[in-house]
Amino acid sequence: MTNSPDIGRVATSLMVARPRELLRELREGTDRVKALKAIKNQVIGSKFKKNAFVSEGAVEAVLEVLRDATSSANPSEDKMEVVQQQAAIVIGSLSLSDVGLRRLISNEGLPFLLTMLHSADEAVVEAALWAVKMVVQQSTCVPSYFTRPPAREAGSPLPESPAAAAAAATPGPTVAAAGPLSVTPVRLDATAMSAIVRCLAVAGSSAAHTGSGSGMLAAVPRSGRTAAIVALAAALVACCCRRTEERNLAIAAGAPEKMLRLLLGSDRADTQVAALEGLSLMLPYQPSACALALSCPEIYGRLFTLLRDPTPSVRLLAASCAATLCRMPGCEQTEAMQRAALPVLLRLLTQPATRPHVPAVLASLVEASEALQKAAADADAVRLLAGLLAAEAVAAEAETTTARTTGQAVAAPDAAAVSSGVTPYLATCAAADGGVSSSLREGCLRALGSLCLNHDESRKQLLEAKVLRHIVKALEDPSNGVRAAAALCVRALTRCVRTLRGGLLEGGGGELAQLLVDMLTDQELEVQTNAAAAVCNLVLDFSAVKSAVLSAGGLTRLVELTRSPATPLRHHATWALANMLYRADNSVRVQLMEALPWSRLRQLLFDSDPRVVEQALVILRNLCMAGRQQVAAALEWAESDRSGGGGECGGSGGGFASVTGLCTTPAPAHGHGPPDQQPLPATGDKETRYDGILDVLQARIQAAAAAMSVTDVESESAASTPGVSHSPHSEGAASPPSASASAPALAAAAATTAGIFRVTRPEQYLQTVAHATHALYAVANLLTGGATVKDLVASRRPLLAAVAALLYPRAGELALPAVWCAVNLTWPAGGGSGGGGGGGVDRLNRLEQEAVATRCNALLDVRGEERLEELSRQHPSRDVQERARTALEQLRSGAGLAVRTSDTSSPAAVMTALTAQGL
Repeated sequence: MTNSPDIGRVATSLMVARPRELLRELREGTDRVKALKAIKNQVIGSKFKKNAFVSEGAVEAVLEVLRDATSSANPSEDKMEVVQQQAAIVIGSLSLSDVGLRRLISNEGLPFLLTMLHSADEAVVEAALWAVKMVVQQSTCVPSYFTRPPAREAGSPLPESPAAAAAAATPGPTVAAAGPLSVTPVRLDATAMSAIVRCLAVAGSSAAHTGSGSGMLAAVPRSGRTAAIVALAAALVACCCRRTEERNLAIAAGAPEKMLRLLLGSDRADTQVAALEGLSLMLPYQPSACALALSCPEIYGRLFTLLRDPTPSVRLLAASCAATLCRMPGCEQTEAMQRAALPVLLRLLTQPATRPHVPAVLASLVEASEALQKAAADADAVRLLAGLLAAEAVAAEAETTTARTTGQAVAAPDAAAVSSGVTPYLATCAAADGGVSSSLREGCLRALGSLCLNHDESRKQLLEAKVLRHIVKALEDPSNGVRAAAALCVRALTRCVRTLRGGLLEGGGGELAQLLVDMLTDQELEVQTNAAAAVCNLVLDFSAVKSAVLSAGGLTRLVELTRSPATPLRHHATWALANMLYRADNSVRVQLMEALPWSRLRQLLFDSDPRVVEQALVILRNLCMAGRQQVAAALEWAESDRSGGGGECGGSGGGFASVTGLCTTPAPAHGHGPPDQQPLPATGDKETRYDGILDVLQARIQAAAAAMSVTDVESESAASTPGVSHSPHSEGAASPPSASASAPALAAAAATTAGIFRVTRPEQYLQTVAHATHALYAVANLLTGGATVKDLVASRRPLLAAVAALLYPRAGELALPAVWCAVNLTWPAGGGSGGGGGGGVDRLNRLEQEAVATRCNALLDVRGEERLEELSRQHPSRDVQERARTALEQLRSGAGLAVRTSDTSSPAAVMTALTAQGL
């Protein structure tokens, strides 16, 4: 035992002596092939020997031999092709050592390997492909050649795959040994990628591609050196596609088409798997490649077969491709592929080897299908994902604690380094299972967010899993993808009031509100969008959260986001502002009007995206709610900012398929309370005031009136049907009603467009109805603001005509807000007859009666009585019928007509009922 140190020193000296001897033979000997083969036999399979050779300068020596062989004027001298082949194999093996990889990169050895891909000797090409694959694969997963965080400079290269980011976050012994050494990571340029992709076409070069699936079944050799080259090239392309830059270069070089040809035409398992992995990484970013794949019917059968492969990783890759293709419009077997992929993913979720990579694919598969979300939740996916998230979080916390205890610096993955893709990274260079993996966290959070977005039962299961603290903590994760996924998860949970009260808002929600508000200024668009959607849900029903959001500066940030060129973000920000006003106290309204000028809201009201317009209308509706003083403040706010102008917002339109949380409900309009004894303005005083708001609302109501399919409009008398302007910018107040008004614009519009509008453009029709619903409620709320507004609305004949056109049984859901407009228009501004005492009161009552009579006559002139009569008898909703009868009684009473309804209530009873209910 006492001689063991001496024995170790002797063994070490012998190990060092052998590399020196072989390298001397390589440099000075005449048989380079023999020396290279001897070195190859020594280093393959032994990391210790790799390090020993690298420390003696093996990388530099072999590269020198490779340079001589590549530039030799006599190709036959010293068997130069064989030298190149053996040198490439040795270089590839040495690069699997961390130090060897650094030496190779610092000595610019990769270009020589890439040059060999153009060799006419297939053996040289095969060896060069293998060596390049080793270099790229090692540079993707080894953390030691990246700059350590304390010494990182702005703009320095960073890993782009989750595997690399995870490895960078878990420094091992090599990192400590490497110190602050910084080596530029391997980056392949377009020329290098084209050379690699060119090797994919060796097998199918004679099969001309016609741009459709017909050329995808070209035969691919099953054996021989050509087949080996194709398999290596496919594996190398798949390895390169784990990073964004190389993936884009591979797509530009035509790799998706060639990989698809290999997937469908090759019988070699390794080639198929490499092609499958490459496609799983490229298809989500190349719709044209997806369309090409779907144009070949054989793709369905091949994926169904691979979904039943005995190898779990192959099944996972096939499920990833299926999840991507299922979202494409040209997929003919969407449901079949979804039904086949979902159980595969759920089974893989229970297997430790594949479990870390499943959540991202599962999220991609179920995010657009409520049926799949429910099926996955029924299969206990929520519990499994929550458990995986908790286990990963605990492991990360333990590792951080250990690192701090031992004094090691824990490098968090940089935000820009983490890909937000949803495909798995199943390479041999993946991070260890116990390491901190941002891709795993992101996948779990995305899958949980998708599963909980539309199902209360899934939210309940997630609450019971006790992982809320991990979700909230992930909102501060350095990874963009993790933060966005965590915000999606919070957004899904905030759609249920029970979930909010059950734990997410414990302690008042101040911490969560601050985190979400901070995320509104995030540099990542997806993070901002999901955070805005979560804030939108949080502020709807919880006054404490509204206060917390306001205290954190959320109102100002949301207003700023309404100027975003990104339509989804602009939509969610506007929706959050609308929800913040729901049942808000006066201080919140004042703060919003101070932060959001009328000119900006007007731009939102004419936004290119209909969903933004709808939420802007909700803002108006809620601003004009809750009493006479609030209505007056809103009108003054709009009038004081008239100089700001309007016009259309410059933001681009666009679709956004995600569901955005809780919808607002009609805001109460308490316009029928005790009368306010105040002098009425003189007739004609500022009669064109407040037209800014009314112009916008009138345009939306007119659009809906024109779109309504009212079959008997054409048969109505032109002399009794008022004209309705279709301009979205109606100017000023309409002319007073006159008997000569005869332009049947509403009838003409309905006759030309309404008959086909619902069938040919159902989405636009629904948007028009939604806009008009909010506009009608806004008008109804404005009509609670006093005599001035009532008189102005009554003087707008086109607006009254459009409202009257919606007082019709077939107007559907628009009939109720239209009836409320009629009720509030015909209700006395003072709330009813005043008490006794004094000539001043009598004069006010006479003036009020005259004003009510004028407003009622204006409604009669647009056939309001006939419409209300028909509505009170034929509308399917009992609530609408009762409101119509109330409006009809008020109309006839105010106009001095005989009351012809047999079931009217006393004025006191009517007043009491309206005061209690409101809008």
